[in-house]
Amino acid sequence: MTEIHNSHLYVFFVLDGKYFFVPQDDVDSVEIIADVQRENASDGAIGWFFGHGDESPVFCLAEDFSLLLDVPKKREYFILLKAESQPLGITCDEVENINLLEDHLDLQDLPFMMKKPGSPISQLLVYQEQIGCVCRGPALVKHLQSLIEQNQ
Repeated sequence: MTEIHNSHLYVFFVLDGKYFFVPQDDVDSVEIIADVQRENASDGAIGWFFGHGDESPVFCLAEDFSLLLDVPKKREYFILLKAESQPLGITCDEVENINLLEDHLDLQDLPFMMKKPGSPISQLLVYQEQIGCVCRGPALVKHLQSLIEQNQ
C-alpha cells in the first residue's frame, strides 16, 4: 500500500499566543481538553487520553517548549502526535487545519543563527501577520521524550 503524503496540509496550533505548525501526516488526532483524565505524573504529563484504543500521556508545554505542570485556562484542545510506542498529546489554546497552498504560505528554513540544539523548530512562516514556527512531528516527539527523561 502506498502512503500518501499531503506536504501542504498542516495543523496550526497556538501556545500562549505563539503560532506553531506541524504536518497533518504527523498528527494522529485533535481532541478537546475535557477528554483528558487529569492526573499529574512523575514524567511531567498532566493526564491521560484513553481513546482510539491507546493510552496516551498528554503534556502541557509553554511557548518555549518547556513543561508546564499547571494547565492554563485557555488550553481547550490537544493534538495527539504519532509516535512509535504510543501517541503523545500536547495541549494548545487554539487548533485548526491549514492548507499552505490555499493560504499562499511559504515555508522558510530556519536560519543557521537561530538553530538551537534540541529545538524541534525547523522552519518559519508568516501567518496572519505573525511569525509561525514549523515543527516536524518526530522532532516534537523526540523533544517530549527528552523532557520525560529529564523529569524521571
